[in-house]
Amino acid sequence: MWLQAMLALFFSAQLIHQCNFVQAYTVGTTTRKRLGSNSFIRKQERGKLRDVSSSNELKELASTFISRKRGSNNYYKAWKQWSCLALDSIRYDLSKNLPYPADRAKFENLFFRLGIAADVGQMPSFSDPGARSGYALEFFSRARNLADLYFDALNPSFIFPKDWVNSMMETPMHAGNEPYHIVSLGGGPGFDFVSAALVSSFSATTLEKEPAVIKATIFDYEEGWSDLVEAMGASTRNILQQQESTCKWGGKCDITRPLNHPRNQACLELVGSTQLWTCQYCFAENSNLLRESNCIFFRDLFENAKDGALFVFTETNPRIWPDLCHLMEEHCPYMQIGFNKKGREMLLRKSVCSNRTKPLMSEKDRKMVEKFDYLSKHHQQKIDAGWHRQKQKTRC
Repeated sequence: MWLQAMLALFFSAQLIHQCNFVQAYTVGTTTRKRLGSNSFIRKQERGKLRDVSSSNELKELASTFISRKRGSNNYYKAWKQWSCLALDSIRYDLSKNLPYPADRAKFENLFFRLGIAADVGQMPSFSDPGARSGYALEFFSRARNLADLYFDALNPSFIFPKDWVNSMMETPMHAGNEPYHIVSLGGGPGFDFVSAALVSSFSATTLEKEPAVIKATIFDYEEGWSDLVEAMGASTRNILQQQESTCKWGGKCDITRPLNHPRNQACLELVGSTQLWTCQYCFAENSNLLRESNCIFFRDLFENAKDGALFVFTETNPRIWPDLCHLMEEHCPYMQIGFNKKGREMLLRKSVCSNRTKPLMSEKDRKMVEKFDYLSKHHQQKIDAGWHRQKQKTRC
């Protein structure tokens, strides 16, 4: 009897805890994922930010790399060195140019809820302007994801999908004064524009050519990102001195709805002219609605995109990719599929060839999709069994 009573008490406590967790998540928990000592915001609060390079210093440094051979290890090291300094300068400029000051506590709360959102497949709220500003400063490393990909393509040790490297090298992003049109889905606060501008600036200087003119349009479900997108564009142009390039807020977009839905009208209008589509860290937090809609937005997008269009999708965990692969296997045989960074990046290209019955994908990448499918099922089993993310422990 004593054992039964103790077990009943234990399970009751667990049930109350689960109910409290669900309620807290629903109304907006105040639990935070605390920032570490390397946090930009914390360093700024304590006056410990290191000095940053000026526009002229960055240009002079890039010009010292002119003699380095493209694709060599020395060229890659030069890119890493220069891009780190450039990102530091742009972020510092942005910190002085924010439409709203960063709120550390509210960002830490958002940081925690982002993890929950990825776990359960439900998008968190980005409605707080102070939290959005914190996101822009603390996740600034994401501004190098797309840029690094373009330089990885020069390195023969990286294996990319067939025709992918040629498509990337043929774009004017590496050098040339032609406009290059990019759409960033769920792209607030504009990290992908920073990436493209970095590639354009470094390549133009080291190749002694005119920089590409980047025309980036940023869409997001949260309309509050609009002023931060403008600030990001201004800071990037200020540091890299690319006044011709633009980072424009395109309006609201909902990737869980069809492309012709009224919320996606502005996005639909750019389908015929866009050369590169990006979507970073939006899939996991929208996974439930994406599955319910059978990824109809991306089916419509692939169908209507121009031939040769590139797509770069990024996630912290690749368990969502099998859904997109199944979609393309069934409806989009003209697509080429590949992966980079152990699956964190999904690389797609719309082929001009229309007589295939299945998308192009290497055997290596097919095996990766099988692994991702296993990860997805294992994760769902954990969620169904009651697992959830714990709040951060406070250490004395």
